[in-house]
Amino acid sequence: MKSKIWVLGAILLGLFLSAFQHEAQAFYIDKQQTLQFSAKVQTRATFRLQDWDGYTYARTEVGDLVQWRNLALFEINHDLRELTNTLDILWPLKKLEIDSRYHIVGRFMYDALYNVGSDKFKYVRDQDPENIDKFKQAYDLWEAYVDFARGPWFVRIGRQNLAWGETDLFRLMDGINPLDNTFGGPFEDLDDRRIPLWMLRGTFDIGSVGPFSSMALEGFWVPGNWDARVAPFAPIGTPYSAPLPEVFFPALRINTPAKEMASSRWGVRLQGMAGAYLNWSVGHYKSYLDQPALRSVVDQSKLTQVGDNTLLTSLDALILEGSFPSVQVTGASMSFFESITNIVFRGEVAWFWNEPVFIPEESLSTFWGPTIPLPPALLDLAAEILGVDVRDLGLDGLPLNPQNGEIPKRDILRFMIGFDKQLWIRSLNKKSMFFLSMQYFGQWVPDYDDRMAQPAPISPDLLRFPGLKEYENSITAIVNTNYMTGNLVPQLAVAYDPRGAWLVQPQVNFIRGPFRFMVQYSAIAGNFTNFGLFRDRDQISFILTYLLS
Repeated sequence: MKSKIWVLGAILLGLFLSAFQHEAQAFYIDKQQTLQFSAKVQTRATFRLQDWDGYTYARTEVGDLVQWRNLALFEINHDLRELTNTLDILWPLKKLEIDSRYHIVGRFMYDALYNVGSDKFKYVRDQDPENIDKFKQAYDLWEAYVDFARGPWFVRIGRQNLAWGETDLFRLMDGINPLDNTFGGPFEDLDDRRIPLWMLRGTFDIGSVGPFSSMALEGFWVPGNWDARVAPFAPIGTPYSAPLPEVFFPALRINTPAKEMASSRWGVRLQGMAGAYLNWSVGHYKSYLDQPALRSVVDQSKLTQVGDNTLLTSLDALILEGSFPSVQVTGASMSFFESITNIVFRGEVAWFWNEPVFIPEESLSTFWGPTIPLPPALLDLAAEILGVDVRDLGLDGLPLNPQNGEIPKRDILRFMIGFDKQLWIRSLNKKSMFFLSMQYFGQWVPDYDDRMAQPAPISPDLLRFPGLKEYENSITAIVNTNYMTGNLVPQLAVAYDPRGAWLVQPQVNFIRGPFRFMVQYSAIAGNFTNFGLFRDRDQISFILTYLLS
């Protein structure tokens, strides 16, 4: 493993040193400029700006390093049209008038936090070395696909990303590829979090039909025996792991979909234009959510037998299980340019069929089932044995004949309306315009249950969870501009949950040649709901990127 790290370090150093000798530009390998090489090398150091507040493990303090992520992406794009004229093996493509090209991206990632960070993260690694060592580094064939085009047909085969819809920051129709939330959670850009899948994707250009133009039918298929991966789950103790009731569930088990055809993703979309300014699309797909559905599982062999009944007298009998049931989504999106105000209006609506939800009384029914009442003295003794007091859960005794929890499901309607606008604010910038983008997100549960909650405890010591309302909503805004002829780009992103949670993320990006240097501050404040679940993770990041493109 050390040899791999040294090789990666040498590659990174070589690319950074080469940047001093030229500006960022395309690098072609052949004279015909059909074979292009590009690269992105980035190092990101992030420091916590808030003390641990009871929701995050490890227990970080102000100034703690929580991320030193080193990333290298090496990309090759090759247009095969020239080769089809000369190579016999590719001659059939020329004969059939098929245009083809391929795209390859190698990805190298290493987070040095667990080697050079504080002792608390070294302790996390020492407690689970096999899992953490796999988590902190990756060497992947990140993208690899071949394109074929002939007439109205376009086909792409290989590992790729596919994004549908019109939303930023949060996803609705854009739920095909899983997201990697393990290295930055809500603080990372969506485009940097999507995980490519081995996919067959095709598009047929229909053309004009009645009042609609530029119509196209698109479909995709991710065979489950090719690729059944889902969003990775951050190991407990890593800086961006989800808050979990660690005290009551000493064991965590994540079940991912089996690599079989039944685990396939698929979808179809029809898109086009109405008039000159309205883009629209309607579609349906099957995929998986980014967060696992949680439930309690009981190891019956570790229960205490009392006559014909069993009692939960040891936490070792409990497992918190996360699984990924598939979800189907039907939706539509649109964008419309209004020429009088020069505003682009965007909208999206999606119906999620039988989506897993979290109802503690059903998902963790082990604690909400029947109990055998005990007098206070025995409850005190049980608290000493278990290490926790069941009275904190509102129980008057030990769970009787505890069973596995269930995964309740509900249909959910989600939608977004937003706009994008370029405008002058000459008092702040006399040479460049500001870009403003705002979105309103709504969520409605028709078959609402007032016991529904978010699957993250208000305190790690208690099974109490922030509730969900029948109608939830949030607002997002992004504003940016540029100075110094585009070399200095400040931006402010804000998300607000009317239930009392704020996410504020100002950043400044300085561009010089192939280098990008960014300072990004991220803060979450307010109630423990929605993204407010991460409110003790305020941080500042320093990001240096080199681009050869």
